[in-house]
Amino acid sequence: MALPILVPIIAALGGVVAGALSRQPEVNRLKQQVRKLQSEIQRLQQLVQEQDRQIKNLKIRYNALKAYQFTEKMKQKSKLKGVLMFQYSFKEYMDLLVVQVKNDNYLLSEDEMYFFNSFERLMNTQEISIEERLLIRTYIRTKYAHEIDNQIDPQMNDIMDKVENINVA
Repeated sequence: MALPILVPIIAALGGVVAGALSRQPEVNRLKQQVRKLQSEIQRLQQLVQEQDRQIKNLKIRYNALKAYQFTEKMKQKSKLKGVLMFQYSFKEYMDLLVVQVKNDNYLLSEDEMYFFNSFERLMNTQEISIEERLLIRTYIRTKYAHEIDNQIDPQMNDIMDKVENINVA
């Protein structure tokens, strides 16, 4: 009696084993595909990490260049302000000079006189002190701060016209 039950069980086990053995090449192929995909994932993760590192380095360089550009821009702006300061100093000097020549009764104020004398020494390539430089700067900033800060060029044509109209004879 046990034999009739055993035959179908053995046949079923044989079918399962035969089925498993017949599927083994497919299982091996799928396992190999999984290993291949896992190695591809690792390679792509390393690629992403490398690109992330490159992006971080590029961001550092970008920020460094931005900071450098900002400092260069400030240097240029500072130089431009210095040039404008000198131009307005020259304009003021020439205005005071022309006024004195045209009007004998014109008396310079104390600030004007200090500025005029200091700037004249500077124009004659004489050494002037830091205090005199600060005096010139303060005097010009007091009169022309708006123009210098807004980078407005002085009207030098007016000065040249005044100088040309001075009667020498």
